[in-house]
Amino acid sequence: MKKIMSLVLALVMALGLVACGGSSGDSGSTPAPSAPAQTETPAASSTPAAPAASDRPSWAKGEDEVTGVLTVYTTMDQSQQDILLDEWSKLYPNCEVDIVADSVGTLATKIRSDETSGADVVIGGMFAADGDRYHDILQPYTATNDAEQAYHDPAGYYTFYDVQVMCLVVNPNVLKDLGVEVKGYKDLLQPELKGKIITADPAASSSGWRQLQTMLAVMGDSFEDAKSWEYIEQLLPQVFSTNSSKDVYNLVDQGEYAVGLSYESTPAGLIAQGGTTMQLVYMEEGNTAMPGGAAIVKDAPNLTAAQAMIDLLASSNFQQRRAELAGRGSNSNVALQGLPADSELGIVDLDYNYLATNKDQIIEHYNDIMTRVGNQ
Repeated sequence: MKKIMSLVLALVMALGLVACGGSSGDSGSTPAPSAPAQTETPAASSTPAAPAASDRPSWAKGEDEVTGVLTVYTTMDQSQQDILLDEWSKLYPNCEVDIVADSVGTLATKIRSDETSGADVVIGGMFAADGDRYHDILQPYTATNDAEQAYHDPAGYYTFYDVQVMCLVVNPNVLKDLGVEVKGYKDLLQPELKGKIITADPAASSSGWRQLQTMLAVMGDSFEDAKSWEYIEQLLPQVFSTNSSKDVYNLVDQGEYAVGLSYESTPAGLIAQGGTTMQLVYMEEGNTAMPGGAAIVKDAPNLTAAQAMIDLLASSNFQQRRAELAGRGSNSNVALQGLPADSELGIVDLDYNYLATNKDQIIEHYNDIMTRVGNQ
């Protein structure tokens, strides 16, 4: 009987333990499985997820805004054109660019004489000291990213992308054969160099005009004083004059001339690419700097694309790539690459308004001297 009662008691206790285990909230127990995760697709009317952040520059127009054909008149060399077109195609693949390259004087004449030229923008050859010389064929525009620029056109026509300093291009082999060294303007007066120097005509070439400005700024005690003009009078019998800036550095590189009076950017870029003989010499007497740029043509057929091009030219995107090809940018965010800093060049300030107002008289004086002494 005791055995039976013990079995019954054990059975009752076991049943009690089972019942307690089924209702306990003990934290050590295994939790009940959670409800299945929701997998239903959101309704079509719900807000879609935000797209990934774009690396498109904030100043750039929308890709679909810029279409058709953009006609560009430019003084840029091919290497700069290639950079510009590459940057353009990334931003505006739906807009074709048609390029006409020549000197700024020739391009301006073409626009003035041909109402159907179709030109939208002029890039290059336009400088802060030009004043209103080209305003009749241009229209004002301020770049979207103008705040990044270190230079601004008070009249609102030009947008700058380049800062131009001057230099001498020399052929070291020819100089060695002549037995002379060239470190600056004064060295160009050496008799061994007569007929071995090439320069561009300041009346026909922007580089020639810039070289004349620089000589007038650094070879006298003040700009365009008697001392500076005396130097030019001594120099001109030594030089051959051409209408083409390209002739200056190309013919020096080919060994036709020992020295050329040039601007910096294009020959520096050619040297950086390799395969050239010429070298750059920065005049020990000093230098000048001037911003150059681009502008939209009056009644541009593709105005939206023209504005987009000006914005691109002003940008650090384009100017930094151009700097890698040995150009000086006007955008404050662009780092100089492989060129001497302004502080090393002895930069003398120029009065842009004076140059704009007196350009014709200055060049006339130069031409008078050239006529009188150029064939000596």
